[in-house]
Amino acid sequence: MHTSLYSLHKKLGAKFIPFAGWEMPVEYSSIKEEVWAVRNACGLFDISHMGRLLIKKGIKSLDYLTSRRIDKVKPLRVQYNLLMNEKGGVKDDITLYKLSEEEVFLCVNSANKDKVCKGLTEKGIEVEDISERTLQIALQGPKAVELLKNYYPIEDLKYYHFGVFDGTIISRTGYTGEDGFEIYIEVSKGLELFEELLRDCIPCGLGARDVLRIEAGMPLYGHELSEDITPFEASLDRYVDLEKEFIGKEELLKKPIKFKLFGMELLQRGVPREGYGIFYEGKEIGHVSSGTFSPTLQKGIGLCFVNVEYRQEGFSVKVDIRGKRIPARLRSYPFVKISPRLVGS
Repeated sequence: MHTSLYSLHKKLGAKFIPFAGWEMPVEYSSIKEEVWAVRNACGLFDISHMGRLLIKKGIKSLDYLTSRRIDKVKPLRVQYNLLMNEKGGVKDDITLYKLSEEEVFLCVNSANKDKVCKGLTEKGIEVEDISERTLQIALQGPKAVELLKNYYPIEDLKYYHFGVFDGTIISRTGYTGEDGFEIYIEVSKGLELFEELLRDCIPCGLGARDVLRIEAGMPLYGHELSEDITPFEASLDRYVDLEKEFIGKEELLKKPIKFKLFGMELLQRGVPREGYGIFYEGKEIGHVSSGTFSPTLQKGIGLCFVNVEYRQEGFSVKVDIRGKRIPARLRSYPFVKISPRLVGS
């Protein structure tokens, strides 16, 4: 599948990869250049492969399926939430937009959209899939406000708030650790806006997006989250409200936590990748869930699941990279200093 911006991506010289059934741009100039653009100025992403769902009926039923209370969210606020399963695992991690007390909008992961739609519908929740008639664009970086304010009055939007401008939803959210916005817009308007924004910033692909989110310590479904990984194992305890009832809560509380998500950085040249083992005195104590070379830090970094007995700041370990044990140390994340607007959110 292709997003409606596919032809433009080709004109811009994008390199493509298959991702969750989509052919998506992985990079245009280089991943390194695109990461630096977002960290120092501004970058533009097409993330229209994500699923966009409108919920008009059944919000109370939806609340039972999520780890956080939806009724506490005020209109024009965004909430990061987890759709749970019966085992205490995660069906999907979502961003929820409170349009009104009776209507919410969900952004879901592309690979999970059909599964989520089916699961919600089976619970009597009225779901309208608006993915095909909309585009989703992310404008990220310290200069995002300066650029987007030329098109929309977004200067006063607070982090994890949104506004609706003639049908276009703009939220001060992102997946990079930088200030920025995610824009949900009708296709024809979105095509025009994307080209307009390219006058003042560079396009960025999924490669840079992955590096940026790892540097910021943000989870990716299928890596740090899954149907079999609980929020507690993924170090997302703060996104679970144990004062409410939700599906899988009892199983979540019963499951022992043997491995828990943490950070890791290499002390020598190398690039940690998903699945690489983490060792201490010859014993495997964990594995890399997401890894990359960080252009910002000039070193290999990764998110990893490690045995809770060894999950300590600065703990010395080794990472098996293609049969060679590379010195590394465990550490907390984010790996980079994130935007001051995001701290404490």
